[in-house]
Formats: sequence, C-alpha cells, structure tokens
Amino acid sequence: MGCELLQMRTQRRKGIFIPWMFVLGVFALRETKAALHNLETQFTGLAITDNLPDIIFNVWVDGQLLFSYDTQNKELLIKLGWAYPPLKNKLMEKLKEHLQQGGEDDLRRFCAYWMVSYNETWEVQTTQITVFCELDGDIQVDSRMRVGFDGETVCQLDEQSEGWVTKKSEVTRFCNYLEESVQWDRILVDECPRFLKIVLELFHLKENEPPEVTVSRHDGLDGKITLFCTARGFYPRPILLHWEKDGQMGVWGKETSSGTLPNADATFYLQLTVELELSDTGDGYTCVVEHCELGVPAVYPGHRSQEHNEEEGKRQGDGRAKGRKLPSGTQEVH
Repeated sequence: MGCELLQMRTQRRKGIFIPWMFVLGVFALRETKAALHNLETQFTGLAITDNLPDIIFNVWVDGQLLFSYDTQNKELLIKLGWAYPPLKNKLMEKLKEHLQQGGEDDLRRFCAYWMVSYNETWEVQTTQITVFCELDGDIQVDSRMRVGFDGETVCQLDEQSEGWVTKKSEVTRFCNYLEESVQWDRILVDECPRFLKIVLELFHLKENEPPEVTVSRHDGLDGKITLFCTARGFYPRPILLHWEKDGQMGVWGKETSSGTLPNADATFYLQLTVELELSDTGDGYTCVVEHCELGVPAVYPGHRSQEHNEEEGKRQGDGRAKGRKLPSGTQEVH
C-alpha cells in the first residue's frame, strides 16, 4: 500500500503534556516491519463528588486491548498474555511507577478543569479523551483526538484541522484552553506514533503467518446455496477476500462478512459468505485471498496453476511470487 507522508506540524505550545507516552523509551527501538498498525488510547474520567475524578484508561493496538489502568485501585493490567514475560514484567513496573509518580495527577487535574469548565455543579459526570494514530510501516497515515462529555463529542482535533474544532458553543472556554495550554500536536505526531512503534517492537514477537483458507458450501432446504470462505490464523491483520465466478469478479448474490476478528493467539480470522440466487448451481466459484504472506493473490479451491500465479507476480512486480506454492490446508466441503 502506497501512502504519502503526512506533513508534521512543528509548532510547539507551552503547557502540560501526557508523559506516560515516553515510559517505554527505556527499550531499544528497531525498525518495525512495514504493515498498517494503529494505536487508540482512551481516558475516561468519572466525577461523583467534589474530589478529583477517578481516571480509567485503556490502550488498544490493532483493535486488541493491550493494557488498562485505574487510578482508584492503582491496578495495571496487561492483556496480551503472549508477550515475552521479562519484557512484560518490566513494562508493567515502568508504567505503574510513572503513572503513580506524575502522569496520573496531570490527567486528574486536566479532567477536573474540564468538568468545572463545562458544569460548575459537581454531579455524576463523565469525560472521555481519545487519542488515535495509525502507521503504514514508518509513515504516519492518520491521527486524531477528541474530547467528549457524557458520550457526546465537544472538541475535536485531526491532521486536517489547524486547531481544535468546537462542537458545542457552551464549551468554547475549555476548547480554547486545549488550544493554548496543551501540546496536543506533539502528542499526535510524535508521542502516539513513537509509543505505537515501541509497543510493536515489544509485542510483535510472532512471525508473520499466512492464512489457512477453507471454502465450503451449504445447500439449504429452500434450494438456496451459500458459499463460505474462511481465512484463519493469519498475521498481520490486513487481508482482502472476494468471490470470483469462472475467473471474473462480480456481484453473485447477498454477501456478508464477519469482519476481521482477533484469535486468542494474536492471529486473526475472517469469513466471507455469499448466498446465491435460486437459479445459480454454485459451480465455478473461487475465493481470492490477498495477504502480505501469500506474495500474490491466492485462489481457493486452487484451480489456478502455479505458473499463473508466477506470471501475475511478475506483472505486479512482486519477486516473491517465483517458485512459491499456494498454502496447504485448502479444502472444499459439499
């Protein structure tokens, strides 16, 4: 996938910043493998009395919960059990130490200011800050941040805007505070992607895995035929599946997709189904799968010859196609 390098904003603003992004800097950072990965951090502040709010934050990498922390019980939980244990333990120690020594207080004061700015009365209130960034290899392709109150977005910042966009006029004072006091641009274009790269370095310990693909068929009592294409155990996450009939793309019936879902071993799963028209016999269908570990698009059941795939690989300029066989484990169930 080709992506243009986003222009990095260099404007610096005075004020606080969220320091926990730098905790993982104690580890060496090597070049990460080229793939699309994203990091989403969500801070949720809950205020019930006039005390500083309790903060809960969760961090997801590629849609999987990486760790969570609660300022009330001081408990840090790392969710990815397949991480290398010594690094996992070191990470937990450093994160917990840093959060308790500084980052936690900054977050609580920030949320308290937000709640007072929006509502002077201390009732049950919830504020949420979401930070998101996405990398294609070493290139940042997306970044955005939003602040919400009781589930409603009130301020938003992304790469396309020159500053914070206020969604509700009554919180202009708070959004101005964000604009003037916090180095959010630094978080979006520096800290978030750097944190993501380090996390990938620590937890991307699995080798890339090609999908194991099966194609099956179900004949319903009503005479309708449903075809299933299932890809299992692949890593990294990006994958494309589509149906062809006699080698041609088209719309052959009602298609549904499971969406790409995580497995317990940190690989992924995807199923694509098509319910054919009553007049369709179901003959001549193949499922075409594209994944970085396949080199060239692979066809299931494997009706295309290896020479066909080699020629397609040459046409696409992919040198990996030469001599590569289609993955085993393909089957057709009638």
